[in-house]
Amino acid sequence: MRRPVLTIAILAIMILAPWSLTTSALEENEQNMTIGRAGNIVISELLISPNNLVSNSTSGNMNVYNATDWNGDGDYGKYSDQFIEIWNSGDSTVDVSDWVLSTTSGSPPCQIAWNTNISADGRIVIFRADSDLDLSYFDGETVTITDDSANVVDTMTFPEKDSFYGKSYVEDSNGNLVKVTPTPGWGPSDTGTYTVAQNIVKCYKVSNTDSSRAFLLQGRVVTMESETGVINQGNVMVRDGKITGVWSSADQPPAGVDFTNVPIVETEGTIYPGLIDLHNHMHYNHIPLWDFNVHLNENQRSDEGGYTNRYQWGDNWDYGPSITWMKNNIQDRDRWDMASEQMKYAEVQLVAGGVTAVQGSPSSGTQAWDSILARNVELYNFGQDNVQTCAVCSWNENSYNSQGKLADMADGDLEAWFIHLSEGVDSSSKQEFEDLYAKGLVKEQTMVIHGTGLDRAQFDKMAAVNADLIWSPLSNLLLYGDTTDVVEADNAGVRISLAPDWGPSGSKSNLHELKTADLWNTEILNNHFTNYELAQMVTSNPAAATGWGNFVGQVKADLYADLVVLDTFHEDPYRNLIEAIDADVRLTVIQGKAVFGDVDIMQELQGNDWEYLNGTDFQKAVDITSMTEVDGTQTFQEIESGLAMAMRNEFEDIKANWVDVDGMTDTEINAWLGTSFDGDYRDEVNHLKNLTLDPIYTTGDDRYFDVINRSTHANFHVDLGKLYDNYYDVEMVNGDRVNVNVQLPDDTSNPGNNNNGGGNTVLPGPDDNSGNDNTGSTNNTDNSGSNQEPGAPSGQDDDEFVDDAKADDDTKRQLTLILVIIVIAMLFALFIISKTGGDELLESGEALIEKMWDDENPEPEAEENVNDSASSVEEDSTSAESQDVSQSEETKQKVANAMKSAGLSAVRMFAKIDQTSDGFVSRRELRTAISGILKGNVKMKDIDSMMTTFDSNGDGVISLDEFLAEMEDKQSFVPKLPEMAPPPKKK
Repeated sequence: MRRPVLTIAILAIMILAPWSLTTSALEENEQNMTIGRAGNIVISELLISPNNLVSNSTSGNMNVYNATDWNGDGDYGKYSDQFIEIWNSGDSTVDVSDWVLSTTSGSPPCQIAWNTNISADGRIVIFRADSDLDLSYFDGETVTITDDSANVVDTMTFPEKDSFYGKSYVEDSNGNLVKVTPTPGWGPSDTGTYTVAQNIVKCYKVSNTDSSRAFLLQGRVVTMESETGVINQGNVMVRDGKITGVWSSADQPPAGVDFTNVPIVETEGTIYPGLIDLHNHMHYNHIPLWDFNVHLNENQRSDEGGYTNRYQWGDNWDYGPSITWMKNNIQDRDRWDMASEQMKYAEVQLVAGGVTAVQGSPSSGTQAWDSILARNVELYNFGQDNVQTCAVCSWNENSYNSQGKLADMADGDLEAWFIHLSEGVDSSSKQEFEDLYAKGLVKEQTMVIHGTGLDRAQFDKMAAVNADLIWSPLSNLLLYGDTTDVVEADNAGVRISLAPDWGPSGSKSNLHELKTADLWNTEILNNHFTNYELAQMVTSNPAAATGWGNFVGQVKADLYADLVVLDTFHEDPYRNLIEAIDADVRLTVIQGKAVFGDVDIMQELQGNDWEYLNGTDFQKAVDITSMTEVDGTQTFQEIESGLAMAMRNEFEDIKANWVDVDGMTDTEINAWLGTSFDGDYRDEVNHLKNLTLDPIYTTGDDRYFDVINRSTHANFHVDLGKLYDNYYDVEMVNGDRVNVNVQLPDDTSNPGNNNNGGGNTVLPGPDDNSGNDNTGSTNNTDNSGSNQEPGAPSGQDDDEFVDDAKADDDTKRQLTLILVIIVIAMLFALFIISKTGGDELLESGEALIEKMWDDENPEPEAEENVNDSASSVEEDSTSAESQDVSQSEETKQKVANAMKSAGLSAVRMFAKIDQTSDGFVSRRELRTAISGILKGNVKMKDIDSMMTTFDSNGDGVISLDEFLAEMEDKQSFVPKLPEMAPPPKKK
């Protein structure tokens, strides 16, 4: 009777012990919610139906329904003038910076602009044009405002199909909705007379970055803090969207780095800052490289045979059909209406090349284009919005407000001003710079895009004020036959960034533009720029130029986690970046979220939230869906197929989708197309083209290289045929380079990395010795192969790990109490065992051990050999050769365990791992298999051992013959080998 009573008492204590902490936590949480709801900030007014006008095209009669342009932007109707008013009903100022507004219609939530304070009894107004918040008349809405701690502060709900044109909703003293004349930004007691809203504030879309996730990337780290800032055995800790630590495995981790619930990703690659593109035209980047003939007379062309300035090639008769129409029709709401799809596609093209931020997104229609994948430089980033672009602005006209621009620069309201300048090789292009300089607009904030015609004296003027230069060599060569004199710019001291310009005449991303820059540097500039300096042009230079040096551009603690990981195939980390091509991109991370990369790494970091993005003989994964983006449920496959259809311009598709031809007969449609799309030909013939959607990857894009190679003026100074030969003609198997085996030297302690003073901290936990990896365990949840939590005992997964150092005092006391109870219970159990039945229990345990041995080894040794195994291992450890043999045998045993678990013969196991069915297994296929068929038995750290064990001829891949030769003694039956020939070498 005493045993059951004691057991019940112990269980009662263990169950009730956590009660006090749980109760207090719930009370504290409820108190926080109460405080949030009890605030003085309220949603005071909503305008749902600003008359019956939906766009400027329907606003010819400004008196229709007493139309009012409430935000004064020239647009009438719901897409612009719907608004939400926020009122501070209290008696003190409230800072609402970064507070979030959301609706139930599916519009992405938005974050109120930085430095927004509402004074006592003050009001601010957020318009749809500045927030993309759609207040749906047909569905009704609940509008919610939450503070920066995610506490709900206030809500207002309106019913479906109830609002009146030109009337707002407000709540009376009883909380009932009342329809009134709009008063955006002023209250009932305000005696002023207003025709537009007061206190308009922007609300920026909240980016869905999954930034609360934490993970540790391991690999060679290129910090870009200095040329020597390279860590061969590096670690980069990412948490909450930022880098919290960077250190070498030869050093101890930084103090304060939180290892709680952190998966470890051994990238087997090189980790760089994300690439930054400071010049692009994103809304053109579904259009393939323009295949054109220069339409000018010989005496009007450049010395190389190209155009002489940017104002000429737009007059080419083919420019409309090949470029302008293909851009406009895709985005036109009355035609293909694929603006958001086009921008998503273009940004996938960037992240596939490791680009994490881009300049040159459209300045209007932000509902479709804001913050989809890569950062948009001109939009809201890092709590600021101080970047502007003058792509085709009228700066050279007398009416241009130069003084206003200069005042913005002086006040710090403008940190970077991008301007197309001197794009051409003639005297008129050169004069543009002098005209801008005369207006005083060449300043530190000035970002000169192209500067193709500038000379040393003009670069000296730029350097004197620290203005920046953005270089786009491929586009310059294809349009003009020559490019910017970057040597003179560099000699003058001008900081240079590299960017691809746009799809019709440039590379797909910075990664590929680097090849043209490197080729030009080698063939024409006599290697003026070092490999490190070229790498700076796409990382640290553009970050510093934009005023982002404290946020991105380096791999450094406290910066945002914008990163790219490339395969390590070159000992020089900067050549590794310059020569990397599509298949080499292992991972792209933007603010702590993995958006693109190898399938196995994306599985580890994103679970199942990704889709395949196939290339030529390689496979990647991309995550393009988001519940916080407009049209965020669209998959990449849907986007790609829709754009490909639109690019074909087939009659039946136009008939089915274009509003312009709605209700027309086929004859009428053909006549309308003939008059609308005859362009400069003026022949009433439809010149819409059937074009191929520009591929995501450069590798395999034969048309891209063909257009470049056939351009005589582009090849005047340099043989651009070497782009393919020198960089893309790489022998690969399943995306892995063949015969590459880079052995990096071990870091010495403290190789110069900045880890914010972590030298006194010891990485928790013992080394991950192979003897503790639980290869026979059936509950090993090793998704990446190296998922062990730092600080946990070897073999323990991260979801079992508890970081005591982060537990609060109450939790520590409870854990101590539970531990004491467990110890007492164990002592009591041992006492009982010693008195009753102990011998039988021990005999039972011995039998269990013998059975486990039988399960793990089909042919166990004699019992005396088992007992002597410890001494045998000790003797073998004195011989390095014996250790290698032992490791190889251990690796084969792990694979044998996987075969046994899956019920597969060696042939069938090989076939499962060989995803491409070409008779060879690459390192990449091994990585994927470790997350699948080999999971629970083989880990990522075993890849090197697997390659050593099975790749007997050292060619970088494992053949079926090699695999079976090693696994023959691990199974009782090996089927006859099928005839398999190796795949042909790739050219």
